[in-house]
Amino acid sequence: MKRTSMGAAAANGWWYIMPGLAFHVLIVTIPAAMSFYLPLTEWNGMNVPKFIGLANFAEAIRDRVVGIAIVNNVKWMLFWMTVPLILSFVLAHWLTKVKRGQTAYQAIYFSTSIITVTVAGQIWFWLYNPFSGVNYYLEKAGLDFLAWPGLTLPSFALLSILIADMWKSFGSNVIWLLAAMTQLDKSLEEAAKLDGAGKAQTMWHVVLPQIRPTLVIITFLTVIGSFGAFEMVYVMTGGGPAHTTETLSTYYYTLSTSGRRAGYASAIALFQMIITFLLIIVYVGLRKKKGWDV
Repeated sequence: MKRTSMGAAAANGWWYIMPGLAFHVLIVTIPAAMSFYLPLTEWNGMNVPKFIGLANFAEAIRDRVVGIAIVNNVKWMLFWMTVPLILSFVLAHWLTKVKRGQTAYQAIYFSTSIITVTVAGQIWFWLYNPFSGVNYYLEKAGLDFLAWPGLTLPSFALLSILIADMWKSFGSNVIWLLAAMTQLDKSLEEAAKLDGAGKAQTMWHVVLPQIRPTLVIITFLTVIGSFGAFEMVYVMTGGGPAHTTETLSTYYYTLSTSGRRAGYASAIALFQMIITFLLIIVYVGLRKKKGWDV
């Protein structure tokens, strides 16, 4: 009798989880399975996909724009691992020394992070506008030698977008690092000073080892996020001019929408996923080898 009631309870449990399970299968499982099949097809997003094997991958290897996009993603990663991270570290360390108004400074640095990418992109698009932006007023003031080419020169376009993206997002890193620095063991710093260590030595041998878990997490998320860079590029340039700011995400988005090549776009998206997966494997391997605590 007891076993029968337990079986009935288990059967009733399935009725409760079936709606959520069905939703997960329809929204997650089936699209995930299709993401491995569609790259092997020729498909414009509307008709029935036609199986063509590995032709899309062969085309992607020869595609010049794919190469440009990968290089831009790498540039995005290297930029975010250096300039914004160093700036965030300096500002967080400075905030630990502020005794009055620290909360106000935190709010100021974090305020740009709550602005939507669309709004932030439009703000910087206006600032870079040669006819109504900062350069226009610099020229009127006779300070045109200070003008920044912004999005008008292909060689400066990606850097200009990165500056806008840094303004939008680096505040989060400041808060993360500040939270880590507030947990530091001050007795270790005092002991280092008593031993005659300078500021640079204290920073390198005492402060950095203690905040290493936070730095590892920020760096890892930066690397992964760099290969998914999309919003700011799409809002400001859409990948132009002449694909100079193209990333993998913007390229396969354009291909799958206006380009009507959803099958080929799926192959590039799968290629992007493989790169991200390999980066995760490298991170896990380094974490085990180096003994990083997270």
